[in-house]
Amino acid sequence: MCGIFGVVSSQQVQSSLIDGLSKLEYRGYDSAGLSILAANNKIKRVRCVGKVKNLKPLLVKSKSRGVCGIAHTRWATHGEPILKNSHPHNSKCVSIAHNGIIENADELKKFLLKKKYKFTSDTDSEVIAHLLNYFVDYHNDATKALIAVTKKLQGSYAIGGICDKWPGTLLVACNGSPLLIGIGNDENYISSDMHALSNKSEKFILLSDMEIATITKDTVDVYSQSGKKLKKTISNSTKSNIEISKGSYKHFMRKEIYEQYDIVVNAIKNKIGSNGLLPNIFGPNSDKLLLKTKHIHFVACGTSYNAALIAKYWIEDVTDIVCTAEIASEYRYRTVNVPKGTLFVAISQSGETADTIYSTKKAKTRGYSSLLSICNVPESSLTRLSDLVYLTHAGPEISVASTKAFTSQLIALLFMTMVLSRTSSLKNIEKTILKQLKSLPSVLKKTFNLEKIIKTIAKNFKNKKHTLFLGRGASYPIALEAALKLKEITYIHAEGYAAGELKHGPLALVDKNLPVVGLMPDNNLVNQVLSNLAEVKARQGLVYIFTNKKLKNSKTDKTKVVSMPSCGHFVSPLVYVLPMQLLAYYVAIEKKTNIDQPRNLAKSVTVE
Repeated sequence: MCGIFGVVSSQQVQSSLIDGLSKLEYRGYDSAGLSILAANNKIKRVRCVGKVKNLKPLLVKSKSRGVCGIAHTRWATHGEPILKNSHPHNSKCVSIAHNGIIENADELKKFLLKKKYKFTSDTDSEVIAHLLNYFVDYHNDATKALIAVTKKLQGSYAIGGICDKWPGTLLVACNGSPLLIGIGNDENYISSDMHALSNKSEKFILLSDMEIATITKDTVDVYSQSGKKLKKTISNSTKSNIEISKGSYKHFMRKEIYEQYDIVVNAIKNKIGSNGLLPNIFGPNSDKLLLKTKHIHFVACGTSYNAALIAKYWIEDVTDIVCTAEIASEYRYRTVNVPKGTLFVAISQSGETADTIYSTKKAKTRGYSSLLSICNVPESSLTRLSDLVYLTHAGPEISVASTKAFTSQLIALLFMTMVLSRTSSLKNIEKTILKQLKSLPSVLKKTFNLEKIIKTIAKNFKNKKHTLFLGRGASYPIALEAALKLKEITYIHAEGYAAGELKHGPLALVDKNLPVVGLMPDNNLVNQVLSNLAEVKARQGLVYIFTNKKLKNSKTDKTKVVSMPSCGHFVSPLVYVLPMQLLAYYVAIEKKTNIDQPRNLAKSVTVE
């Protein structure tokens, strides 16, 4: 989850390191640091607790200058977020930045202690620094030293390092954590993702697992762990020139909430033609494969998992296809039975979520008919593992709490439902979905008009410790997503429940201080949800109903009804999630939390 950035150039690299690191901060912001090889070939290190902005004055004060350096922004896994645990980690002649988890760190530490190495941190990463120094001394060759290090490491790692023996060289290794090499003019880079290379480099090399590299300002040499020099493809980025800015918005999250309208419009424009959905939008011959599918395994984490749950409702409503939606961290470790004709679908915003990546690797050995990824990042590990790919084109999502990525995933899954519905005995399903999709932009506009009402409601949540969200059918995953958003950015404990489960335990929590939010589109389940909410009101709970149904005699001191615009059954999750995102946002405003960078979280979860 940490971010790594490095530069080797003919020019001084301090400002470039800070700029790259700032763009990676969404990956972790517990601490920041950098190391530069100074003109005298000595390593100068500057570190701080907290964000990159805290690093800048320390860098100026240190007067560190040089043409080769590495930088790191941390999300803490091993060791508290304190100064001694901040990266980079040094060992005599080397300095390294690491993203990942070293599973055999304790064993390696015992070996290194016997070799008289002294440890100054509580991190697993420090063993890499000492181990690299040990093998540099042993081999006196950068490539051989890196190979020797990687043969000792168990776990995941992306490593960027410098060594005073090779002052114009970046030392790089990769396994299970993303790292790419940016190709510049008279300079080269390493980065955890393409965002940090915006306006620096349009060409890049993706490192694969168990590869190492030595990089100068003019050369990039990549090797396998066996020492074989590899010929790597130089690709052109689709993202390097995208400006990442809040624009006129105070927070990225609010900006990204409003960008959902454009995502819907663009998806309709780019994927729907005069005769309906364009053919094979999930990859070559994908329509034919989908129509032969008998089962679907969805695997994802967090918000992406909630999207998968909605897809399960959609697909099983209109086809005979059996769908399962599973959390990736569970799927990767359990025994999996794969019926004939099963499609594996991995969903991830970043395409670098560790559990989803490992689950996909596992799936490749389990006899699925095909592996499909729904992802926002074309230069990702997930897309490279997949047979079929749907790129959501949501643009950079910087706020840790996912909003627009969720909507873009739902659009993709709704397109999938349209294709699969061609196998259904039900008539005109695809046409019905298409009609609802085309009306969706106007419905979203009406929904955004509720922002003032939601802002007012949010004041009532400021001092609450708990909240329940209730829904049925495809609104149940929206209740889960609403609870997740509130937890992420307000730190209020919240849970989403299938409304019928209320009486199976959660009703015990209801009292006059508990807000209960009901998501109630006017469909065949509306009366059941009303009955569940009546149980809440009977126990003096504070009820907030979001619905397009005309309710009689429902407005009391303890009940607030928000009138939602009417919308079709299939698109209702895309409509009802918007006020839930805005509710979380404005409660966070009231509580004055860090909305875009909530505590203890990072955007891209690249470790287990």
